[in-house]
Amino acid sequence: MEIDNRYRIPDITYNFKVVEALDFSGAPYLLLERDLIGNRYISYLIEEDSEYEQRIYIQISERKFSLLASESLSVREVFETSENQTFIITKFSVKTGKLLESYLIPAESFDVSFIPINYFVAYDAEEIIEDESLINYSIQAQKLVFDFYLHGQNLIENIKPYALYKVFTPIVEMIKKLVGFDNRNADKYIAFSNLRHSSLGITIEVNYSHDLFLDKEKKALDILTKLLNAQEKEDFISIVSQTQDSSYIVHYKSIIKAIIDNNADLTTAYANPIESYVRKSYINKEKAIIAKKVIDETFDVIEDVEEIVGRFFEIDLTSKEPSFKILPIDEVKPISGKFELSLINSLIEDKVNLGKEEYVFTVKTLYHPETVVNKEDIKRYMLKYEKYEAPK
Repeated sequence: MEIDNRYRIPDITYNFKVVEALDFSGAPYLLLERDLIGNRYISYLIEEDSEYEQRIYIQISERKFSLLASESLSVREVFETSENQTFIITKFSVKTGKLLESYLIPAESFDVSFIPINYFVAYDAEEIIEDESLINYSIQAQKLVFDFYLHGQNLIENIKPYALYKVFTPIVEMIKKLVGFDNRNADKYIAFSNLRHSSLGITIEVNYSHDLFLDKEKKALDILTKLLNAQEKEDFISIVSQTQDSSYIVHYKSIIKAIIDNNADLTTAYANPIESYVRKSYINKEKAIIAKKVIDETFDVIEDVEEIVGRFFEIDLTSKEPSFKILPIDEVKPISGKFELSLINSLIEDKVNLGKEEYVFTVKTLYHPETVVNKEDIKRYMLKYEKYEAPK
């Protein structure tokens, strides 16, 4: 096909990498590809002979790719509704692979009627980012990136709440706990990108140290990856011995329980931009069952002491065991527990206002994991409270 020469862009090489052939019925008619920074493209074979191959590329969003993969949109409809209003057309030598010509064309100036009208493709891929793409993305962002992909049959049509609240959120909580920050400053140190709707995939970007070496993040994500791969009692004991606070095991138990209950599998990978490596983990229902048994036998009680910023929601000083409910500033549900008895006089003298003033609460949590004979049990005790002063 002849292309108008005014759209030609000389001396530019497009570094596309083929992820998968969506249609290879005799020739690579339709390919799923990515560029160096992970953007997704669909490429369609315009024509080929023994000398060259000519293809048209269109960048495609996650939402639109899902519609294409589920046959809700045809290939032609995808090209007719370009999201960035641009096509790339390339011509390669079949023998040498060398780029012969490339064009950047406004979508409104190019007719794609050569693509068949009723051309649909069905695609059920696990959207796991390849190692090279993850490393490149990490280098570009200058952050450690932790990629999360949860796959399950009940996640194909849409994302279920358990995927977010019982797997993804606990992963984030474990990263926060291991690195050493909380919700008061989470926006400074953590960000999310590369959301994939085919099942649930998210990339977590972490930069706590704000330095060139990212040592603290590296150690935390090393521990997290080892924990997600652990299967033996010795593995768990070795991992916990590397940390001062083992309360992240509570979040880990939430993850493996959700994987068991929903017959799901979780694949993670983290990329280090300084040392250019990728570390991976994989856990499915069978592995989760083994891990749960070891955890239940190894950890009788998990103790956590944390500071929570929030307001008093309810105070009961008249009962035999004085109790509280507090509402953290970043939560919608209150947390309840008992007061240490040494706080009672202070509470009476301070005349605490419910729901008005913000405090920093120091709360100890004792977590008793579920066993064959006992249900899961969580007990909280308030050790201290003081008025919160927002950072200036």
